[in-house]
Amino acid sequence: MRFDPETLHAFSEALLDALGAPEATARQVTESLLRADIRGYGTHGIGILPLYAAMVGDGAIDPAATPVTDRGEGATVRVDGQTGFGQLAAREATAEGVAVAAEYGVSVVGLRDASHIGPVGEFAGRAAGEGMILLAFTNTAGGAKNTAAFGGSKRKLSTNPVAFGIPTFDALDFDIVGDFATSQVSGSVVRDHHRTGEPMDDAWTTTESGDPVDSPEAFLEGDGALLTLGGRSTGHKGYALSLVAELLGGLVGRNPVVGENEPEWLANGAGFILVDPTYFLQIAAIEDRIKHLAAHLRHEDGVRLPGEGAHRRAEKNREQGITIPEHDLAPLAETAADLDVTPPQPLRDALTDVDGIDDDIQTW
Repeated sequence: MRFDPETLHAFSEALLDALGAPEATARQVTESLLRADIRGYGTHGIGILPLYAAMVGDGAIDPAATPVTDRGEGATVRVDGQTGFGQLAAREATAEGVAVAAEYGVSVVGLRDASHIGPVGEFAGRAAGEGMILLAFTNTAGGAKNTAAFGGSKRKLSTNPVAFGIPTFDALDFDIVGDFATSQVSGSVVRDHHRTGEPMDDAWTTTESGDPVDSPEAFLEGDGALLTLGGRSTGHKGYALSLVAELLGGLVGRNPVVGENEPEWLANGAGFILVDPTYFLQIAAIEDRIKHLAAHLRHEDGVRLPGEGAHRRAEKNREQGITIPEHDLAPLAETAADLDVTPPQPLRDALTDVDGIDDDIQTW
């Protein structure tokens, strides 16, 4: 089912307003959610609003809060999300990081208590669009533990996403952007498989016996754990990357690390590292190197660069509308009813035909 972005924008803002978000907050969070949907990351798009509603209800998100920023000495910045919507805090961290890197050539930004910031690649892309390199490492303040340490089978870590963005200026029609969990898949993928009834890949999970988890339902009930990136054979690499993200979120972001507490929900912390590449090369030289690299890699059919697929999907979705699957529409309908929000007519027409879905889930 495809919908006009303006229709979804109005619906999302209405839901966020009903949750207690100020107008500017509702607009910015909606922009981030629809950006995810447009680029093909529906697990973190408008369909996540029912989960946010549950977090607001439990006090894990303060819908009226705004981030507090403190510029430290030299090229450092600290942003406290104040338990507000994480997209606001991550935007603030990115904007401040870009401004400081423009002055110093580099910047390091610590982000704490940011609830859920959504796809970290959004902020890598925003920085790249401003001509800056961004490396991002995130943790969850000890919440949303669903990933095993390498060699183990218990849930000890979160999915701890990392992201990077590299500007291509005029060398390509998109910037180089990568964003991925340090586990085999994100918890959102498991949630979607639960909603659709699709089985999980055996390479994603483990149990105490070493066998994979039987089903998404079993996983969501607490059985087994996700494997770190690389799986059973080379998962030590993903494990190391996850620990780096955990520690940078804890030490630079000043966010708690796993083992400090046992929160019911998550609160993202992060370390953002930004670099102005023009301190090292002129733009023409940067473009020349990127063009050579892209031509070399694309010599084989089917090879794409990081960020290219999302860019192409965004072009298509802006023209044809955003796809919202039925398994996201049903929870949205229930949330709208709970908040006494009337969806726009195109959504009402679609929602009349969807079945209810068990959405009592707290994992990404």
